[in-house]
Amino acid sequence: MLKTVEISRAQKTKGVAVTYRAGENDNFGTCPATCELNPSGCGASKVDQDYLDAVVDSVPHKGVAFTYSHFSPIHWIKKLQAGKTVINYSAKTAAMAAKYVRMKVPTVCAVPLDFWQGKKSRAVDGVNVVRCPAEYRENFGCNQCGAGDPLCAQLNRRYAVGFTAHGVHKKKAANPDEAGGCYATGGNVLIHWTHTADQDQDETDGDRLRRFAKSLAPRTILRHHIAGDIGAN
Repeated sequence: MLKTVEISRAQKTKGVAVTYRAGENDNFGTCPATCELNPSGCGASKVDQDYLDAVVDSVPHKGVAFTYSHFSPIHWIKKLQAGKTVINYSAKTAAMAAKYVRMKVPTVCAVPLDFWQGKKSRAVDGVNVVRCPAEYRENFGCNQCGAGDPLCAQLNRRYAVGFTAHGVHKKKAANPDEAGGCYATGGNVLIHWTHTADQDQDETDGDRLRRFAKSLAPRTILRHHIAGDIGAN
């Protein structure tokens, strides 16, 4: 199930096109069952190949697109190329993020509040983890990041993007030894995500996404699935 929003009003994604993805009547239905942040005990065991192809190809005309996945990069890394959607691997820790950056995988990670120590970036195992600018710049979001080319949409970067654990379960998200902590289990994101799971839909997620991306204005920034993932429900 896919929900599309042409112009987001959320603080971080204001002005950006976004989507939400869920299983039918199951918020976590498209997320990997193995994801450490997934508290449901359920989820997808394989990737939806048609939807994955749609994500990779769904870039607004003269714009950029990006997203995040908790599925192993082995499922999608070979599909990434210039001019396509950038998929970021969501690593469990900064150390794991550094490992994947060295493997030339676009990578992000959640870090605890005290990680930054007043800095905008920190080196972990020889790899820089750069803090999301929206965390320390007022009235700043994806639309302003990188002057129209957000950090998370840059394919060949040699650093990880770090997000301070947030949401109602941020302590769990910041603790690699504790399951749960998905930021989408609270607040407005949860409202949108639940609505996505409960809606009626008469086309595949891939078809809906392709149609949506083509309808967007030139130079639009598109962030795929604010909540949800590339799994088959």
